[in-house]
Amino acid sequence: MLSVRQKVALQFLVSNLALVVNFALSIVLARLLTPQDIGIFSMSAVLMAVAHVFRDFGVTAFIKREKELTPETLRNAFGVLLTTSWSVAAVMFASAPYWAQFFHEPRVMPAVQVLALGFVFIPFGAIPIAILQREMAVEKSARITAVTSAVYFGASVTLALMGFGPMTMAWANLVNIIATGAMARWVVDRPLPWLPGFRQIGDIVHFGLGNLLTALLKAADNALPDILLGRWMTPAAVGLFSRANSTVNMVGTALLPTVNFFALPYMAKVHHSDGPVASEFLRASSLINALMLPALAVIAVLAHDIVNLLYGRAWLEAVPAIPWLCLSYAVSSLFTLSAPALTGVGKPYAAIGPNAILVTAKIAVAIWLMDGTLHTFALAVAIGQLLSVPYYLWIHQRHLGLRWTAWVGSTTALAVQALLVGGICLGIRQMLPQGIAPWIAIVVTGACAMLAFLPGCFLLSLPMADELRRMRHALMQRRQGS
Repeated sequence: MLSVRQKVALQFLVSNLALVVNFALSIVLARLLTPQDIGIFSMSAVLMAVAHVFRDFGVTAFIKREKELTPETLRNAFGVLLTTSWSVAAVMFASAPYWAQFFHEPRVMPAVQVLALGFVFIPFGAIPIAILQREMAVEKSARITAVTSAVYFGASVTLALMGFGPMTMAWANLVNIIATGAMARWVVDRPLPWLPGFRQIGDIVHFGLGNLLTALLKAADNALPDILLGRWMTPAAVGLFSRANSTVNMVGTALLPTVNFFALPYMAKVHHSDGPVASEFLRASSLINALMLPALAVIAVLAHDIVNLLYGRAWLEAVPAIPWLCLSYAVSSLFTLSAPALTGVGKPYAAIGPNAILVTAKIAVAIWLMDGTLHTFALAVAIGQLLSVPYYLWIHQRHLGLRWTAWVGSTTALAVQALLVGGICLGIRQMLPQGIAPWIAIVVTGACAMLAFLPGCFLLSLPMADELRRMRHALMQRRQGS
C-alpha cells in the first residue's frame, strides 16, 4: 500500500510524463498547423470549456466528497450526468452555426459540431474516473494516462499530416474521450451502472448547483481571451495569445494535474476527520507555490528564448504578453486550493463571489485598457486577477477559519523567494550575449535559478524546506540500508 506522499510522487511523475507527450505534441502541431488553424480551434473550444461545466454539474465533485458510495448513489449520479451531458451535446451541435456567425469564421461550425459529439460518450467514463480519484488510485490512473496520451498524440499528428487543419484537434479530442472512457471502465474494480437512476437526486442537484456556478465562472474566465480577442482582433491574435498562455502555464501543467487529483478528496478527508482545514490549507498552498512562483519568474525572464526555441520565430509576437500573464498566473496560483477546500468543507457556493468579481474585473479592465495589442490585454488580465484578492481573503476567513494576516505572512515569504530567483535570473540573462542560442540561455539561467531556489527555501523557513529535509533523510536511510 502506497503512502500519501508516494502516491503524490507517482501521480506527479505520471502527470509530467503526460506533460512531456503533450508538450512535444504542441511543438509538432506548431510546425504542422498555422496560427490561424490553432486560433480557429481555440475559438471553437471556448464553447466546449463552458459546456463541460454544465455537463459535469458537480457530479464528479459529489462522488469524490461522499463518505460512502452505494450502487444506488452511483446510478443516480449517472442519471444526472447522462441527462446534462446529452442535453449539452444537443445544444452545442445546434448552436454551432451561431458561433461561426459570432466570430465571423465559418470553419468554427464543423469544429464545434465534432466537439459536441464527445459529450455523448463522456458520461460513461466520468463516473469511473471520479471513483479512481476519490480512492486516490494512482496506479490505475497511470495506466489510463499512458494509453490515452499515446492515442491522442498519434491521432493528432496523423490528422494534421492528412491536412485536417483546425479540425485536427477536434477529431483527436473525440478519439481521446472514447479511449479514456473505455480504459476507465476497464480498470475500476467495482460494478458500474450502465442504466441511469433518477431517485433521491436532490442532494446531488443541490450540491451540484454550487459547483456548477463556480465552475461556470472559472470556465468563463478561461474563455475570456478567446472570446474578446476573437471578437475584437483576428484568429491569428487568438492563436498567439493561446501560445503565450500555454508557455506561461507550462509549470501549472506540470503541477496542477497532481494537485487537482488529490485536492478535493484530501481536503474533505481532513475536514471529516480533523475539522478545521486552515492550517493544512496554508501548508499545502505554500508547498505548491514555493514551486510555482519561482518558475513563473523564470518564464517571465526567459520568455523570448522559450518561445523562439519551442515554437519558432513566427510566434515571437506572443512574447510581450508573457510577463503580465506570469503575474496573473502567480496570483491565481495562490488560490489554487480555495475551491477544493470550500467544497471539501461543504461550502461550494462560497467560491462563487470571488470568481464573479474576477471575471467582471477582467472584462471591465480589458474594455478600459484595450488598444489592439496583446501586451495591453495581458496587463488587463493581470489587473483583474489582483482585484479579486480581497474577496478571496474574506471568504477564507469566514469559511475556512484562515485569518488574512496568516495568509499575508505566508505569501510574503513566497513572494520574496520568487523575486530572489527572478532577480538572479534576470541578472544572469542580461550578462549573456543577446545572440546566444536560446537553449544555452535557458540551461544556464535555469541552473542559476535552481541554485537560488534551494537556499531561499531554508533562509525563508518555508514548509518546502521541511519537505526537502525529509526527502534528504529518507534518501540517506535508503543508502545506508543498501
